[in-house]
Formats: sequence, structure tokens, C-alpha cells
Amino acid sequence: MIDMHYDLLSILYYCYLRNDFSYINDLQKYFNNNNVTGLIANLYFMSEEEMQTEMPNTTIDVVKMFQISTELFKKFFPNIDVVFSIEGCDYIKDVSELKKLKDLGLGSILLVWNNKNKYGSGSKANGGLTKEGQNFIYEAIKLGLTIDLSHMNKETFMDTIAILKSAKKNELNPKVIVSHSCVYDLFNHPRNITKSQIENLQELGAIMGLVSYSYFLTDKKEDITILKNKYLEHIKYVVNILGIDAIGVSTDNMEYDKALFNKDTEEIIFPYINLKKELETLLLNVYNEEEVKKILELNVKNKIFKEEI
Repeated sequence: MIDMHYDLLSILYYCYLRNDFSYINDLQKYFNNNNVTGLIANLYFMSEEEMQTEMPNTTIDVVKMFQISTELFKKFFPNIDVVFSIEGCDYIKDVSELKKLKDLGLGSILLVWNNKNKYGSGSKANGGLTKEGQNFIYEAIKLGLTIDLSHMNKETFMDTIAILKSAKKNELNPKVIVSHSCVYDLFNHPRNITKSQIENLQELGAIMGLVSYSYFLTDKKEDITILKNKYLEHIKYVVNILGIDAIGVSTDNMEYDKALFNKDTEEIIFPYINLKKELETLLLNVYNEEEVKKILELNVKNKIFKEEI
């Protein structure tokens, strides 16, 4: 199966700063032919204050961090299919630096994190795309980068949708995903997206990765069976709008927060070591084997990974 959003590049970089890769050795057991065989591996950038909390006294150099983390990925996970992603593009100086990152292997971008930056606004901020952001998105499309709409507030999301639709009319054929979000109409978390936003994905042939993280499903402490069924309801909701060929899954697995930063994390719905098996068991309650394979792997592999692998 393919996990559409895992912060593995950031994890690798944090381990590099500490010169301690013992946690990476623990993670390697997750990735094999019986579990996860591919992922969108993400390098994230938060607000300046939050970055300094996780990387005190460290100068942020996106190109250097990307080079180091992707080389480490190739060393520790040489047999895993991957698309490299950057989340929070405010530290990318300009389009020329974006092109350099593309040449180094960047495949996907999330323009914003939760905060407002020079390009647009995340889910905790107000405002749409800036002029600089409009140009940045259009140039990213021309470079062939996948445009990931997760983390955008609604205004920035819809501004980006307009650019994507315009690009498609100009025969640029952009690749579009929402890598790790759920349905706002089922649970009104600001990181989830509404029915109208989901409907706008259809024209673009986008893939939506439903994220199996309790934070996006409920604000209550609930039994694991209830959480699994809620997750399934989000998948069914999007299938009913976009169809079975537009669905993927993601974890945004935050276990590293506890391991590396000693932070509390939300409840893990599907233990990563048995992720594929548990998702298959859940999905087979509703979908046939061919449909389950599409959701877990084929949709993303055929539309997003095809040119990257």
C-alpha cells in the first residue's frame, strides 16, 4: 500500500541533527511487501517560532535540508517507492529555488502549513493566495510538481483551484492531491474540507487521501472500533462524490513526536506495523478486493507515482 502523507524526511533530518538513527532503524520494519511499499515522504516547515522549538539555533536552508534528508531516505529505505514532498513553502526563497529543488527530486508541494506565509494562508489564518503565491503555484504546475491542497484555508484552497482549472484549460494537465484531510461536513475540524471543496476536485482528476488520525475525526476519547467506523464513513462520503478512482489513504503518523520530542500524540487508529492488513479488513466490509486495492495503492500509483518512480 501507499501512505499519502508521512513526515519521514523531517524525521530523518531530526535524526541527522542528533547523529542518532536508532529511531529510523525501528521504522524500517514498517516498510515491506506485506505492509507499506510506497509513500509521499514529507519535509515540513512550520512557523519560525515552532521551527526553532524543534530545531533550536538551526539556520533553515530548505535546499540543504532537502538534499540531506532525501539522501538519507535513499540510504535507509532504498526499495520504497517515493514521491518527495515539502510542506510549508514559505522558506523557499523564490521560483528559481523551487526549480532547483525539483531538479534534486522534489515531486510535490503543500504551499502552506497552518499559518499565513508570503504565498497564502493555512487553516488557522485568513486570506487567500498572494500575488507571489499565484505565480508560485503556476510555476510549480509548469514544473510538473504535484499540487497538494491540504492545510490551506478555504480561500487559499479555492484560489488555487481556480489556477489549477485555468492551467488545465491551457493543457498543462496538473497533478492534484489533498494528501491528508477528512470531511468537514462529518466533523468540523478546520483541517478538513467541505463538500463543495471536494466537488471542485472532480474536474481536476484529483486524489484525496483520507487521513486515519483521530484528530480529524472526533474531539472525544472514543473506542477504537468507533474511530475505525468513523474513518470508513469519511471514505464512503468522498467515494460517493468523486468515485472509487479518486480515493487514497494517509496516516500523518505522529508517533515520532513522542519518540523524538517527548510530546503527547493523538490515538493511533491503525498501528503502522499492521497498517495494510487493518485497512484491508476495514475496507472489505464495504468494497470488493479490486476496489480496496485501488484505494490502498493503485489510484495514487497510477496518477501520482507513475512519472516519479
